[in-house]
Amino acid sequence: MIEEGAGFGVPIAKYADNTFFSCTAHIYSEQQRDGSLILRKVFFLDAVSKKQVRGASVNDAFYALLHETFERAYLQRQSLRAVFDWTMRLRRMLGVTTQFVRVNPRGAVAVSYHCVPGIVDVNVDLSALDKTGAQEILLLNEQGASTFRRYSDTNGAVLYDRQIGAWAKITAKQAAFSDMKRQISFALENKPNASLIRGREQVNDRFSWAGMTYALSPSTSHFKYTIRLEKL
Repeated sequence: MIEEGAGFGVPIAKYADNTFFSCTAHIYSEQQRDGSLILRKVFFLDAVSKKQVRGASVNDAFYALLHETFERAYLQRQSLRAVFDWTMRLRRMLGVTTQFVRVNPRGAVAVSYHCVPGIVDVNVDLSALDKTGAQEILLLNEQGASTFRRYSDTNGAVLYDRQIGAWAKITAKQAAFSDMKRQISFALENKPNASLIRGREQVNDRFSWAGMTYALSPSTSHFKYTIRLEKL
């Protein structure tokens, strides 16, 4: 079901020199007296992405410029989405791949998930993250695009598949992704001091994710939110 999605509560930190991902994590669990479970995952921000063409590394600065130009056009020209999707498939045919390379970590992010039926309370501790040069912190909440094809929110918006877009700010109080029959869904709420962004991408053999991301200021030390789950 998750396909190429990152999962729930996955941190990414954008710095002036690079964007840092997690390739290493420690996981703990604790059973509560009420029968609920708290999962705690400590993500070490210890990896950066590198582009290669048929095994040969691409200059980071040059690729970053190309990627920024492509991303801006991709997000601003929704009517040309099919052309951009074809371009991304062409990259795979040409042998362009992404490798995540381990580097010295920029600290750690501890995420606790308190799990009860229908609800996951997420508590994010960013106090152990190196904030020097940090520009933005993202918390990904993604599942697979093949299942989660419907977006809806409390402003009355209902979008399907390509209508959802790859990166759009949510202004509604609450938003949800579900399957087409509305048998399973996950929902998030807008929170103070954060931006909530929706997205969905499905490109054969490359992308298949759908979900919502919280964008936080790098000065944030703690952040809490709730994932509401429903299965009919």
